[in-house]
Amino acid sequence: MPLGRIAVYNDADGVGIITGEDGELRPFSGMETQTTREGQRVLFDVVGKKATNVIAIR
Repeated sequence: MPLGRIAVYNDADGVGIITGEDGELRPFSGMETQTTREGQRVLFDVVGKKATNVIAIR
């Protein structure tokens, strides 16, 4: 699972962007994550260009 950080999350749309450690920007849905806190470090899976199974790292 790649590491990254939640760059932005839009509550109104329920979607956000993760910046991966590889520099890639990946969209994700609020339904696919434990957290939507901007700046939160996360682990995630990649399906196509989308991040899924987003897990917060403490």
